[in-house]
Amino acid sequence: MNLRSKLTYSNVVATLALVLVLTGGTVYAAVQLGKNDVKSKNIAKGQVKGSDLAKNAVTSPKVKDGSLQSADLAAGIFSGLDLDVAGTAASGPKTGINTATTSPLPLTGKTSFTPKAGEVAALAAEGRFTIASTDPTKFCSPAVFLLVNGQPTRVFVDPEIDGNNTTLETSLGRDADGPFGVLSPGTPLTVTAQIEGDADCTADSQLNRLEIRLVQIR
Repeated sequence: MNLRSKLTYSNVVATLALVLVLTGGTVYAAVQLGKNDVKSKNIAKGQVKGSDLAKNAVTSPKVKDGSLQSADLAAGIFSGLDLDVAGTAASGPKTGINTATTSPLPLTGKTSFTPKAGEVAALAAEGRFTIASTDPTKFCSPAVFLLVNGQPTRVFVDPEIDGNNTTLETSLGRDADGPFGVLSPGTPLTVTAQIEGDADCTADSQLNRLEIRLVQIR
């Protein structure tokens, strides 16, 4: 008997359907995935694990700028950087800050530094003030500004306390800016300072001390 002549498409489909009904079985189709066939929408949320990623698969362009925190970095990650204090300058005490005027604040120490190619410099400052307000409803708010080559920086050192106490109290203020020398290595950097007084400060208010550091990073 020639069975091949009896086989038709409908016979085969009907036979497969009968087998599935009787056995409760499932038919699996072998699929060959092409390049870029798996899309984001095909992946369940939270299902891609660290072990699914190839070594060095996550590179800098795939990391959102500013998203990494200090806790995300391994201890000693910056151990390869060579940091030096390239300049140290100071000022104070400075009295007469009870007028709303801005005047140069003399600095002593090394205030200039020239970054070399492949180096940058950062600027940090910390001040200590003793201040009191002439009126508890007003605020004594003197401030020190740093400049590099005569141009204002973001360094703005002022007392951290509110400054509306009519009794003298001491407060720190701190700020930093940088890097410098990225686009213009070989250009000398010279730091100067200005202090701005406040008419709401008492006559005995003063800047006790200002410390500045120029930090070299190689």
